[in-house]
Amino acid sequence: MLFHDWLKNDSKIILFDGAMGTEIFKRGIEPGKIPDILNIEKPDIISEIHKSYYDAGSDMCQICTFGSSSLNLKKYKLEDQIEEINKKALENLKKVCSPNCLIVGDIGPSGEFRPPVGNITIEQWQASFANQVKILENGVDLWHIETFSDIEEMKTAIKVVREASKKPIIASMTYKKTPRGYFTIMGDSLEKCIQILEQEKVDVIGANCTIGSNDMIGLIEESVKLTNNPLSAKPNAGQPKIDENGRPYYEYPDKAFAKDILDMINLGAKIVGGCCGTSPETIKEIRKIIDSL
Repeated sequence: MLFHDWLKNDSKIILFDGAMGTEIFKRGIEPGKIPDILNIEKPDIISEIHKSYYDAGSDMCQICTFGSSSLNLKKYKLEDQIEEINKKALENLKKVCSPNCLIVGDIGPSGEFRPPVGNITIEQWQASFANQVKILENGVDLWHIETFSDIEEMKTAIKVVREASKKPIIASMTYKKTPRGYFTIMGDSLEKCIQILEQEKVDVIGANCTIGSNDMIGLIEESVKLTNNPLSAKPNAGQPKIDENGRPYYEYPDKAFAKDILDMINLGAKIVGGCCGTSPETIKEIRKIIDSL
């Protein structure tokens, strides 16, 4: 498979895409509306964003299904549209996917927490992810299980994907930088998460969102000491600010972001891209750096 060939190729740095949500916000989505519904309501916008990332040099892009598990869709009273949303998301990316590029199935967290924070059960998590994975399995090349802050929910999602698919998995947690190191909001340390993800035998161990690219450098530096697995990094473009319409925006310069990404590559990151606040222009700057190596 092409993705496995890329992982085995020591000279290949895999370039992921950048943000979907903040690109959608730039196009005027109403605050409080789930971006995933635009797969149905405004498919041309979603396809145009995907195409802009492929055109910028991304080797692979993920479909717009971050919030399209049944538990998350239920918050927006959209659970009855789970099949239509996920199928349309796949269609919107497939129509613009460049030759020799890959389509990534995007699985985000359910938004529901186990006790004592919430009341969710493992079985409910499993059912929620299973509904989504079943719909997407035939159309994706690999999976990105991303932005999880609870390692137990991540383990559940990995198990569900494995039961339905033999395709590669990038498992990406989200961390905060603290005086004691990098931790998820549920208190899972970077070391603990990496140990568990190694035990789960995922193909790539990743980190994304929450922290900016400058802080992600330190996280990658720590990660390479903890694992020999391929590493993925998709940091934010700094920290968000809020405009007069209540929408988030980011000001970290693309060239500075790309230089931070170069530092991560030099430390050992195999897959790089961007999360919130990054754009096709950001990806173009990273592509230039990768092509110059």
